[in-house]
Amino acid sequence: MQVAPQQWVDPASARPLLVMSPGQGPPGQQQQMVARSAPEQDSDEDSDDDNHTQETQQLCENEDIYDVFIGCLLYDLARYHMGKSRGGGCRRFFRTAAVFFVMLLNMAAQIYIIYNVKRFVSSWAVGEARGSYSQYEEHMYTSTHLNNHGMHRGNSGAFHPENFETLTADQKKVMCQIALSQPAFLLVMLGVWTLGNFGEVKLTFQQAYNVLSLETSGRGLSATAEETDDGIKITKVSMGVKILTMICVTIPRLVVTLVLLWLGCRWLTATESFADIILNALALTFLIDLNCLLYRTVMPKRDLVDAQKTCVVKDEELAPSLLNYTADLIWLLLAVFWVWLYVFHIQAVLTEYKYDVG
Repeated sequence: MQVAPQQWVDPASARPLLVMSPGQGPPGQQQQMVARSAPEQDSDEDSDDDNHTQETQQLCENEDIYDVFIGCLLYDLARYHMGKSRGGGCRRFFRTAAVFFVMLLNMAAQIYIIYNVKRFVSSWAVGEARGSYSQYEEHMYTSTHLNNHGMHRGNSGAFHPENFETLTADQKKVMCQIALSQPAFLLVMLGVWTLGNFGEVKLTFQQAYNVLSLETSGRGLSATAEETDDGIKITKVSMGVKILTMICVTIPRLVVTLVLLWLGCRWLTATESFADIILNALALTFLIDLNCLLYRTVMPKRDLVDAQKTCVVKDEELAPSLLNYTADLIWLLLAVFWVWLYVFHIQAVLTEYKYDVG
């Protein structure tokens, strides 16, 4: 009697995995081959779940003061809308107001420090760099002209390299240490500094997207949420919440970051010591991380817990495409473009710099 071959079927896809006749191969080989064929079948095609995902994302996953404010605001509004304030509406209002005050304090501190760094630190460094390079140009060239800052710049064809030997030891030391004398090193340092600021810009955009992408519903300041095992999931917010987020969080944070980017590039370009370029870049970094310092130091644990329990629905298309694999590399390209543009075209520290120091 002839026995029909046996067929194994994948229960998830209803597709045959293997067809074998009884007794074919040593005992246990059939089970091993079936186990190996299933992942091979799955690896040939991307399932529909890989192309589209809907997930919840914590609003406080970046651990900074801005996320705590938005998380507490939406948490308290959602609890009030769900009727679960339990008579603690005033306490929750003062809690959110306190977090808002700390956020304003962070912004005020950043603005104050940036203003004084521009006034007392970078301006002095720029003046020193301009004066040193002007004296160098006047000494090295037999014919010069004054630029828009009143500093000497050599005329074409009037450069005499042998005049360098007649400079004093201090003048040689200063000129060989100016940042623009080694453009490659300056470009790398400005690139690292720019990426740090662009990381903050990226977080700002992601934070705004998490709120603005929610469905708009309700009037005034309101939020609709669903309870989950770990907290609440925000599904809708009013237009007032979106406007408040843009005015109080997104726009100020973005402006402060971009101004800090420009100021840092200006100060580093004016620095007359390669060692000080690294130290100055590290000194500026704490301004970016000031909101994280306040998060770790002054935020009550209850505020952090409530903010971390607040999630939003994040609906994303994650199809396996070249764009989704490389989208975030745009920040690297933007950083390279900005550094090139600043150093070679728009930097105003040493205008008409002739790259005659090396």
